[in-house]
Amino acid sequence: MFISAPRRSGKTSIMRFMEDQPREGFMFLYLTVEDVSDSEDYFRVLSEELLKSDAIGKLAKLNERAKSRLAAFTERFKKIKVFNIEIETNQPEKARYSEEFENLLRDLDTEGATICIMVDEFPVALEAIAKAKGNDEAVRFLHINRAQRQKAKPGIQFIYTGSIGLPNIARKLNATSAINDLTVVEIPPLSLEEGMDLSRQIFSTYRVQVSDETLRYMLGKIEWLMPFFVQLVIQMIIDEAEALGNQPVSSALIDEVLLKASNHRNNIYFENYYSRLDKTLPTEESRTAKEILGEIAMKGQVPATAFVQVNSPAVLEILEFDGYIHLDEAKIYRFNSPILRMWWEKFAK
Repeated sequence: MFISAPRRSGKTSIMRFMEDQPREGFMFLYLTVEDVSDSEDYFRVLSEELLKSDAIGKLAKLNERAKSRLAAFTERFKKIKVFNIEIETNQPEKARYSEEFENLLRDLDTEGATICIMVDEFPVALEAIAKAKGNDEAVRFLHINRAQRQKAKPGIQFIYTGSIGLPNIARKLNATSAINDLTVVEIPPLSLEEGMDLSRQIFSTYRVQVSDETLRYMLGKIEWLMPFFVQLVIQMIIDEAEALGNQPVSSALIDEVLLKASNHRNNIYFENYYSRLDKTLPTEESRTAKEILGEIAMKGQVPATAFVQVNSPAVLEILEFDGYIHLDEAKIYRFNSPILRMWWEKFAK
């Protein structure tokens, strides 16, 4: 499964919730691979995290056959480490990480239980591998992962997620066949009613008075009702309301907070949207992305035809998936968040 949603939409929180409060018969392992740029290092991280996870510890206690498989895997895993240290080389034993991990997935009998390995920022690792090792290596990496999913025992499942669209990257690599076994689950923004419920709960917790009419005004101004943006604005409103002696929240106060949110150059939340373009995209694509976002921020809305002559279809897809912009029914590009657009216009130069 691949959880498809832009950044700041709660993907990690969802996985952490499943890990902390698993359904009966399920065991979850969460890990992030954002800093991985080598395919075999990826499988080393998975192996190490799996071996020290609570899920594996519980399984070993319940299942003697699984315990023996894990013991054998651990022994081979240790030998790989020792061998690497002794000869001070990455060749050729390093390649055995993926092989040994595949063998474990194929041989490990969970006896009715389900171990779910949740891999956060998988697309970021994939792009980093392509950047560091080349596209051929990135494609090979995708096919190794697919083979492992296919060969794994039924009791072992994978959930991948990330703030970059995996299907987009796979298309760019001409490797969509390597992920066509994954079910894509999209996380949409909150509906108006969901946004109202969330807002009421937060404001009531802090005993801040706000009418439903004012809540609708606030959510209308936020527009893109991803929980992060809703919570960010609410927290700023609460801070302002408390400073004013907990007076009822007004539409004027909301306008003031929204303006203040976009007026801080060093707003760490919005600055990260800017800086991560250099981190996750090749230099030329990052430059193109900043040009596109700068034009949309300045004009407020830009027709899709304005970018026809620009070699940027893949960049536009990434910006859409990653939550910066959207293309409406009239084929007009706009920022998802008006707050981010105002910040971008002022400070993202």
